[in-house]
Amino acid sequence: MTPTHRLLLTGSLVALVLGGPLVVPASESATRGHRDLAYPDSRFERLAGVDVHHLDAGSSDGETLLLSHHFYGSAPTWRKVVDRLQDRHRLVAFDRPGFGLTERVDRQHWDGANPYTRDAAARIGWELLDHLDVEEAVLVGSSAGGTNVLEMYARQPARVRALVLVSPAITGDVGPPDPLRPLLRSPQARRLAPHAIRRLVGEVDAARVGASWADPARATESDAEPYQRMLEVEGWERGFWEAITAEASPDLSDLLPRIEVPVLLVTGGADRVIAPRSSQRTAEVIPQARFERLDDCGHTPQEECPERLAMLIADFLTGLDGR
Repeated sequence: MTPTHRLLLTGSLVALVLGGPLVVPASESATRGHRDLAYPDSRFERLAGVDVHHLDAGSSDGETLLLSHHFYGSAPTWRKVVDRLQDRHRLVAFDRPGFGLTERVDRQHWDGANPYTRDAAARIGWELLDHLDVEEAVLVGSSAGGTNVLEMYARQPARVRALVLVSPAITGDVGPPDPLRPLLRSPQARRLAPHAIRRLVGEVDAARVGASWADPARATESDAEPYQRMLEVEGWERGFWEAITAEASPDLSDLLPRIEVPVLLVTGGADRVIAPRSSQRTAEVIPQARFERLDDCGHTPQEECPERLAMLIADFLTGLDGR
């Protein structure tokens, strides 16, 4: 989601809260069960009370990389990087609650804690690695996925071999501004928000995906496919809304100087979502960070510039072996 999309969504949700009775809801879109939309290599496992979609590829003898997607992304948005690294490494990518093909748990079926919080996503990441019998891993996160893997690191640092952060969201996140979130969690907003989300999101094509790239013309319909498939999952609107209103934005500034593992921090030189200078400042605070800037790449180089990103990651991992 670009900043413009975020602003439009927030404004529309506020309008619903204030004038909801005057809104005529959109008709329900045809959806299917999350497992019915699986890819040939999809896997599902119930973790932290949620049926979690994930992919597991590559060499079981190599270093394990856990891949956490950007906001509005999913495990398949890492496929181009997976294809370039799987000969020597094991790559595990998962869909955090609210995204991809992971189950959208309805509020009335929550078993205890809210499954759409960042804490739940961090627990799911570790439970997935436990399920796969992985004791130690390199955690890789893009944008809001960077938030996810940093929070995973904070919980179990001894199990983290290294971190790869791609334009990570350190302070702030996606979704509405914090002061509006309590309002958007009101019963009226909860009832009407999915209709607004359905109207606003519509269909996702290559132009929408390329909006945060350095060169939007590079995006193809194949790049758009995982995003569009997500909109076919039963309850996707509700899950999306829960994910953006679940809690206040993160602030991981205090964690950065306490990271004790090697870190590769990569930014796209044309990133318009998280400015390259912000990512560079983040790297400067982390004791063992290596900063790399990919010119002519936007916010998600794993999609737009996968070969160059994969080369950086491979070189970084080779350096770990020499430590």
